[in-house]
Amino acid sequence: MRISFSTIFGLLIGFSAFIYAVYEVMESFTGVLLFGNMAAVLVVLGGTIASTLISYEGRYVRKALGTLTKVFVPTSVNAGSLFGTVELVIKWGKVGARDGLLALESEFKKIDTKEDPFLAHCINLFLAGYEKDNLKQKLNTFINKSYERNMVQASILNTMANISPGFGMIGTLVGLVAMLANLDPSDPSGLGQSLSVALLTTLYGTMFAQLIFKPASRKAEQKEQIEKFKNQLIADGFLLLLSRANSVEIQDHLNSYLDPAIHFDIAKGK
Repeated sequence: MRISFSTIFGLLIGFSAFIYAVYEVMESFTGVLLFGNMAAVLVVLGGTIASTLISYEGRYVRKALGTLTKVFVPTSVNAGSLFGTVELVIKWGKVGARDGLLALESEFKKIDTKEDPFLAHCINLFLAGYEKDNLKQKLNTFINKSYERNMVQASILNTMANISPGFGMIGTLVGLVAMLANLDPSDPSGLGQSLSVALLTTLYGTMFAQLIFKPASRKAEQKEQIEKFKNQLIADGFLLLLSRANSVEIQDHLNSYLDPAIHFDIAKGK
């Protein structure tokens, strides 16, 4: 399985910068350890998850939490894969123009569509014999509804980013109330340490929001946008195949999806 090194690098930079800043302020590693408080972590995470479960259906929250692990996996869609898709559609266009629909059906059977449900859907609808406008409508509906459905996870993660600082503040208020209720006027020496512990939940709430939930939401949103872009390219390719467009027309249209530096050129065979 591939790993998104940019995500890991970003997390390392973020946490390292925080630890370094704390170390400089506290001037000792022992001081850094004062910032570790499991109760504060549980207050923020527990409260954030509880509020999210109240706000959304449980199955969507589970998917959103699962999305947190997917930020470490890069998208399979890149310039190379898009170029390969354009090349494949152009090849299908040549086969269809030369040998007809039956030959195209044989070409489709050579493709493994297990990892790409949209491509499988395109092939099935294409072979079903729909008219161009009808096929276009069905493909666009699939693209848009898939995007909307998958964007729910990104929306939930963004909600969690907005919620967690609030629970950080709640934890701080609870800590302050407990501290003041047990304050001994004759011995105020422990006031500073108690106050620092009470403030930790606000720190954790902000860090979870800015370094975990919000970046994960943005990454999930970007992945869905990239997937939608790829699906639109494939849909246009199948509409061109249905129109019996020649290979040059297919090339010129689908090249608009690619970076100019990697445009497919039939004349050069690449």
